Amino acid sequence: MSSERYKCQFYRISDGLTEGLIYFAILFGPWAFGTTQPWSIQVMNGVGLALGLLWLIKLGLRCTKRNAPGAVRPAPGVLRERRFTWLLAAGTLFILLYCLISAWNARAIYHPDQWSFEYRHAVLWLPHSYDQASSWAAFWKYLALAGLFWALRDWLLTMSPKEAADLEAKTFSNHGSSARLPVRLRRLFWVLAVNGTVLAAQGLMQRVEGGNKLLWLIVPRYEPDPIGQFGTFAYHANAAQYFNLLWPAVLGFWWASVRSLRRRQAAENSARHSRVAVLLPCVLIMAICPLVSSSRGGAIVLAGNLIMAGGILLLAQWRSHWTAKALTLLLLASVVGGGALLGWKTLAPRMEMIQEGYQEREGLYLAGRYMAQDNAWFGTGPETFSTMYQLYRHSETDEWLAYLHNDWLETRITFGWLGATPIFLTLLLVLSRWFWGGGIYGNKYFVMLLWVSLGGCLVHACFDFPLQIHSVLTLFLVLGAVLSCLARRWTAS
Repeated sequence: MSSERYKCQFYRISDGLTEGLIYFAILFGPWAFGTTQPWSIQVMNGVGLALGLLWLIKLGLRCTKRNAPGAVRPAPGVLRERRFTWLLAAGTLFILLYCLISAWNARAIYHPDQWSFEYRHAVLWLPHSYDQASSWAAFWKYLALAGLFWALRDWLLTMSPKEAADLEAKTFSNHGSSARLPVRLRRLFWVLAVNGTVLAAQGLMQRVEGGNKLLWLIVPRYEPDPIGQFGTFAYHANAAQYFNLLWPAVLGFWWASVRSLRRRQAAENSARHSRVAVLLPCVLIMAICPLVSSSRGGAIVLAGNLIMAGGILLLAQWRSHWTAKALTLLLLASVVGGGALLGWKTLAPRMEMIQEGYQEREGLYLAGRYMAQDNAWFGTGPETFSTMYQLYRHSETDEWLAYLHNDWLETRITFGWLGATPIFLTLLLVLSRWFWGGGIYGNKYFVMLLWVSLGGCLVHACFDFPLQIHSVLTLFLVLGAVLSCLARRWTAS
């Protein structure tokens, strides 16, 4: 009996530590100057590995009992849910194994101080890398991110028996129309919303002030011009990518929260209505940032996201009074008006040069296509683009890029078709999760806004490098983990 009590206590401690580390990763990533420096990446790697270890500990404790101590997990017995989980696990393991083999079976070791390659014997019919150190760093980074993803997903899918019973009863009694989101999911989104709002407010204040120090502390080495940076991000496009990824998701959370409260008694939920209403100003502040950041790509993606988000909300309210639809349009107009008021003066000249910028990128992509063609099947090795790009520059005077400004093509270059295809399929699997059975019930409009969020980031990835920045990639995986838990219908065991 004492043994079971200790297991329950150990499980609760592990679960509490998991929640704390998840919040730390969300908060630390953007505030650590976007997590672009080795020290901040190492901190995030440590957090991800710790989360993965805690997840394995909880799995081990569950194996000794039918379910987690004092908790219910949705639908482990539903066939489609099990298939989805196994397919997602297979995709994760394949990506990690591909990175591991590439680093272990390295074709070369690069010496940056000498600008030279030390070639080694490698099994050429296996994945291999032309920069062993970079591929080992990629393996540990992706292992830590996998730990974050699976620990977060497991944490979200776990709830108390009372909450599970209430959710199941309300979901089926209302056909899912007013089922509340689980407590843990609501806490996660409140952390995302509050952190994103404070981050946006700091960036807007710094842009209005005109200083060139990140957090009023340091001048970035690569982008000392204040127009080229925003908030805590040394590159303004990365800031735009972060906020374009965040605000549609928070808007979806607001809609799901409002929807769940509409059919409840007003006296019981007046305070909750007030709290939920705070989310709209948060969305407005975050959505303004891509325009104020002076990022051309950020402005274009913001426009697309606004159109799709507006269409989704109008579709969701097509039976509502015209005032509700007018308020939706007013919110979107406020984003455009506020962003134009604060940022159009610096953005307008850059938009006039958009054709020149596109032509410059096309020159980069031409070299990238040659790299992908020369290493079609296995690639050059995870995170080896910067090392290998020097061999494909037109001349020594050309800029030596760290990233290609096209994550889709860079993935093909570094992973090859054999490594990139499972990555794309795993991403598609997560995006299609809502259509599978067994999971947390997700309002369809909430899920659609999450698709807008992730889709906008993937559009960014066509002409920039959002998924090479650790903080943006972490947020992408956090929202992906949320999406991997949501389904059309909630089922509990």
